[in-house]
Amino acid sequence: MNRKRFTTVLIASMLVSVMALGLVACKKTKATETTLESTEQTTTTTTTIPTTTLPEWSGPLSNTEEVSWTETQLETPVVYYVKVSKGEFLNVRKGPATSYEKIGTLTRGQTVKVVAKASGGWYKTEDGFYVSETYLTGTMPD
Repeated sequence: MNRKRFTTVLIASMLVSVMALGLVACKKTKATETTLESTEQTTTTTTTIPTTTLPEWSGPLSNTEEVSWTETQLETPVVYYVKVSKGEFLNVRKGPATSYEKIGTLTRGQTVKVVAKASGGWYKTEDGFYVSETYLTGTMPD
C-alpha cells in the first residue's frame, strides 16, 4: 500500500474511533455495563504497471577488433528496430559474424543506428559494433 493511502486510512480509522468514544461518553449507562464498539477496516491495493521506453542503443565501449572484412559505408546513418521474438535478445558483436565476441544485447523494439553494411549480412553500428541484418527492420515490430 502506498504511503498516502496508508495515511488516509489511518486518519479515517482514528476519526471513527474518536467519534465512537464520543458516542459512548454521551450515552447514559449503568456503572456495571460495558460498551464495546468495533470497526472493520477495508484495505484496497492498487498496482501500477510502469511503462518502458526503449532508448536508442549506443555504448561508450570502443571496438579494438582488427578489420579483416569488407564494409560499405552508408550515405547517411539509418535507424532500425530490433525484431527478435518477445523475450529474446539480439547479440551485439565485435565483428560481423557469430564467431566474434558478444559485447551486449538489444531487446525487441529497441532502436539501433547503423552506419555501414558489412559482408555476410551484418550491419555496423555507429559505435563500431555489429548486428545481424536478419533481426533488424525499418518499422516498429508488433
